[in-house]
Amino acid sequence: MQLKLLISKVAKLPGWWKRRSQGRQIIRNEVMKTIYRDFFNAHEEKKTPMLHRGDLYAPGPPVTVPSGEILAIIETYAGKSILDIGCGHGVYGRELLKKGFEYTGIEADEGYAAEAAKYVNAFHMRAEKLDFPDKSFDTVIMLEVLEHLEDPCGALAEIVRVARKNLIVSVPNLGPMKDCVEHNVVMHHFMDGTHVNFFTGGMLERFLRDYFPYVKVTEFGQFFNLSGSKLYYHLAAIASFER
Repeated sequence: MQLKLLISKVAKLPGWWKRRSQGRQIIRNEVMKTIYRDFFNAHEEKKTPMLHRGDLYAPGPPVTVPSGEILAIIETYAGKSILDIGCGHGVYGRELLKKGFEYTGIEADEGYAAEAAKYVNAFHMRAEKLDFPDKSFDTVIMLEVLEHLEDPCGALAEIVRVARKNLIVSVPNLGPMKDCVEHNVVMHHFMDGTHVNFFTGGMLERFLRDYFPYVKVTEFGQFFNLSGSKLYYHLAAIASFER
């Protein structure tokens, strides 16, 4: 796994429930600390004279475990047939097929697309040029992809063309930056050199409303509290043609 630099501080949280949440966060941080420690130890052993931006600000591999929060959103709002843009290794597709959905995935990385095709209906294709007829799918999902696209408007135009019902999208959340900077915390997604688009909840809603008349945006993935503020790492949006 390639390193993405993460600096975080976890505030002491009052109450039993918050202490339990803090405990889960500490476990996750310990896992990441192990990855970072091994990364730096390896370079110390090799006596690396310096690291470059590409060593630190690099994207990781596709997800291997689907988010339960995102799966719940998809189950609630998606239609029967789904197009997954940026499907990675097809992890979400495998779960959605088990739940009875019709699934097609596309992936811009040819190697990832080939891996996904071992398990699901997947193609090597870019979001900005979808090789599907108009109104081919009830729902398009695009999970942690929009932040990477050089032409997000072109991708949305294509999504509007092929979707009959709605779009479900998730992106990293820019909103907590104002709280994090007060404590010299750098959010993880700022360190990925392939992230070229950034959204607060309001920004994501305004962007999607240029293409869909009805948009609902929510935060998910709480990571820790600072000064009593709940901070969420991700945004999810359901953009629909009908209310």
